[in-house]
Amino acid sequence: MIEAVNRGFVDVEHVLVSVSREDYDLSESVLRAKCRKVLFDRGIIGGGMIFHGYRVDKKRDVLFWSPHYHVLGFVVGGYSRCRECFRKWNCLRGCGDFDDRAWQGFQSDGYFVKVFPQRKTVFGTAFYQLNHATIRVGVKRFHSVTWFGCCGNRKFKSVNLDAEVLCPACKAVMVRSVYVGMRYIVKDVGHVDYVPWFVDDEFAENGQPNYIDVGG
Repeated sequence: MIEAVNRGFVDVEHVLVSVSREDYDLSESVLRAKCRKVLFDRGIIGGGMIFHGYRVDKKRDVLFWSPHYHVLGFVVGGYSRCRECFRKWNCLRGCGDFDDRAWQGFQSDGYFVKVFPQRKTVFGTAFYQLNHATIRVGVKRFHSVTWFGCCGNRKFKSVNLDAEVLCPACKAVMVRSVYVGMRYIVKDVGHVDYVPWFVDDEFAENGQPNYIDVGG
């Protein structure tokens, strides 16, 4: 996500989307799909969703079922205008920015979406939210975080890079080989003169590399 910021995206925001009470009985997979649609509707173009199934009743000091998702993602156009708005707690309806879209959406579908204060660190926020996330025990491949939109798995493209390992002594490119004392080096495992020695990374006191016999 930090790389996305470096590529021109707006700041990463901490977003909460609370499920409508009418949908509390739906399965988590269905809730996730509905919340993802709600986030797109409010202008969250991508991020990672962390599922929390419970909240704390502070008066009774117990947990109660109240499914919601914490999202680290990107708000289209950013959130700075709403965050710095002098009418923050008396929003001017119809301005078209995030808080306005969130309110209009809540009136329509009952899903409450808000942006928290600006993050000190993305890592710290993710660590805290994952520390008490809800998971399904006994379910294979249950993901505590799922990615969507511009951060979706299908958007990820990896590049194969050839790692260059240099010799710590001469700085030349190292090749896979074996050390057989004063004899010459044989790299081909199928060669008749190949000896199965494994070279340790450390050097002996006499400057020669240590080696361990791994058997024939």
